[in-house]
Amino acid sequence: MGGGFFASRKLLVSGFVLVFGACVFVFAIVMQQGQIPQINFQLPSIITSDKAVQGLTDKAVQGLTDKAVQGLTDKAVQGLTDKAVQGLTEKATVGIKDIFDNSNAIKYLQSYAELFKGKDEDLQDADPNNPESIKTWWQAAAMIDWYINTPLRYKCKKKVAYGNWHVCQDPPYSVKPPCLVYSFGINFDFSFDDAMAKLGCEVHSFDPSMEWEDKKRGPNSTFHNLGLSNKNTDGFNPRKDMYVTKKQIWKMRTIKSVMKELGHEQRTIDVLKIDIEGYEWDVIDNMMETDVFKYIRQFMLEFHLFRDWPVKEDYVYLYKIYTRLREMGFREFSIGPHPKTLKANSFNNQGDSEYVNAFFNRTNSYS
Repeated sequence: MGGGFFASRKLLVSGFVLVFGACVFVFAIVMQQGQIPQINFQLPSIITSDKAVQGLTDKAVQGLTDKAVQGLTDKAVQGLTDKAVQGLTEKATVGIKDIFDNSNAIKYLQSYAELFKGKDEDLQDADPNNPESIKTWWQAAAMIDWYINTPLRYKCKKKVAYGNWHVCQDPPYSVKPPCLVYSFGINFDFSFDDAMAKLGCEVHSFDPSMEWEDKKRGPNSTFHNLGLSNKNTDGFNPRKDMYVTKKQIWKMRTIKSVMKELGHEQRTIDVLKIDIEGYEWDVIDNMMETDVFKYIRQFMLEFHLFRDWPVKEDYVYLYKIYTRLREMGFREFSIGPHPKTLKANSFNNQGDSEYVNAFFNRTNSYS
């Protein structure tokens, strides 16, 4: 019995020596590399993987700091609810894309391939969730059609009609005084503008095709003989259409220049409405380049693909603009597709989309 005891004790001592020796060996290697490991049993202060955010509740996401989300990739926001995204600050969302599953758009791609005799390999290579795979005009047209008819990505509980457009009155997107509204493209129909002015908003209406002089229309409503463009000019010659039947020369400004001229720099535009007959594509691109969208709470837009303009060679570029707008956090709460013509020599597709800015978070806004 005594021999067994001493044998066990020797075995125990030997084991201890081995463990101690291993620790010394590891420590020597660590010191040689100049790194000392730290053991941390606390929750991480920086979330760096997509998986880490999947189990978080809305409340948890709202409490995250800007630093905490700096490592998140585009994929990380896919599972977040509207309420969760609303809690992220402007700084926190920089570089994050709002991405949703477009897999059902494959039906549009298949239909367009059949209509416009697309090559089998082009259809096989087209991935509705990968913008870089869209390379032909008909693929881009199919994806734009999908976007115009897309399932709503924000379910507005309080959608209110103001004239011929809608505003989502769900917090934090709700619009109330002191609110600011820009309305581009009037064609003598001020129903939306007047309804927003009646709500108590400061309203600015723009349409050079009407050939009116600048004038005050009411206590908080002003008309401007000015058009929206991707560059500033006083000598723009517009294309003729159903609204422009004779030669006209327009004064055009970028939205950033308009905001500066009206003294609205750094101010929230609660509702931006744009219906400018095909010029919207370059304008949206310019707004992205000049970082204006972060000031927009809600965005109302009519998209246009006319029979002869823009040219089909530009469709892939236009599709990517549309995609970037969605990735920036603009989620449809209402859509209004127009009748379309799906023929190669007379292709026409238009539609209204009304968005809330899911990443909107302005410290200088009313609550």
